[in-house]
Amino acid sequence: MATAPEPALEVRWVHTGICAPYSFSISGLATVEHDRGVAFSAELIHPELGVVGRITNRGCGDDTEFTAHDDTQFGDRELKQFLQQCQQDNEPMFADVLHVLLDEIIYEAETAGIVANAGRGNHLLVRSYLPRRAALWGPERGDPLVCRRIVLRQDARERLAAKLSNHPAYGLDDESAYWQMFNGVEWTPLLGRSPLTALENETRIRRAEQLTRELPDPDVYYFAVPFSDDLFLFGKPGKRFMLIGDRSDVIHSDEWCQCTTKRQRTVRFERWRPTGRDESGVIHAAKHCRRLVRID
Repeated sequence: MATAPEPALEVRWVHTGICAPYSFSISGLATVEHDRGVAFSAELIHPELGVVGRITNRGCGDDTEFTAHDDTQFGDRELKQFLQQCQQDNEPMFADVLHVLLDEIIYEAETAGIVANAGRGNHLLVRSYLPRRAALWGPERGDPLVCRRIVLRQDARERLAAKLSNHPAYGLDDESAYWQMFNGVEWTPLLGRSPLTALENETRIRRAEQLTRELPDPDVYYFAVPFSDDLFLFGKPGKRFMLIGDRSDVIHSDEWCQCTTKRQRTVRFERWRPTGRDESGVIHAAKHCRRLVRID
């Protein structure tokens, strides 16, 4: 007997790792702090049906609840059907816990607003993350924390992670948890692996050494020297230099791109010293911008 095809998970919720047929939004989020916690409520908006009900939590340790405006149009039954089609971090979500989905809808919307504000302020966001495989109740994502500047260098990120972990209010509660950062596109490990393979890293160092021998004066600042098929060198190849995917050396690596129109082109950049890569990422290539789109 032929089986019906599984529904396409067309939308990925960036901040909660949920893949779903579509995404919800909320409006009118209101929070009230009291002696037992934080109560909140918001209207739940379906992408086609509009406002379909209200999400509420009394802030007393109870589960988050959904009250439909019209059960015949969209109620608990439809919400459960939606949940059964979802995956989170590439695993099926628990189909019998609607309150988890409701909490994640709120978290997704709140975090999207925090990310937008951080982009406008040229800040870096970090949060704690505990995978589900490491905890029966996981995955668990902490509230985003704001760093006042964009941290690109690995050694600076290591210092930041140590500072956060030693802070009594922010320390990681589980040995399997780790810090994530929002890289401009998605959440990735704050102390993640290099974007370059060992071979790519070695090839770049050897190419810089080759240019040091071949160029007339290695202590001169060179501009747009062809380095590879897709990168140009700016700087002193025997000391510090940049690799950029076009012939402009203008990079505003302390600011996020805020262009509202579609980016026609992006380019990669890398900052190097003789011993290895310092920092890297992708910028909007437009002459009027040249700001960060993603950091490695």
